[in-house]
Amino acid sequence: MFEEMHEDGWNVAQMEYPFGRGVNFSIEADHIEQIYQRVVRNQYPIFRPMMTSKYESNGKYLEQKEFLV
Repeated sequence: MFEEMHEDGWNVAQMEYPFGRGVNFSIEADHIEQIYQRVVRNQYPIFRPMMTSKYESNGKYLEQKEFLV
């Protein structure tokens, strides 16, 4: 996923030249709640907690749960 740099973005490193030190891989998975709980249980660092987001695509809104490690 490419995302324009903005304050609320999923910026995982200091955003300064030269850019490219962070990368965002989006992975679709079943059972996201169980995966998230496993991450929490194993005390893996969570950059952004799980949340539900809405995205518009072809005039329809899609909801997805997402978190960032």
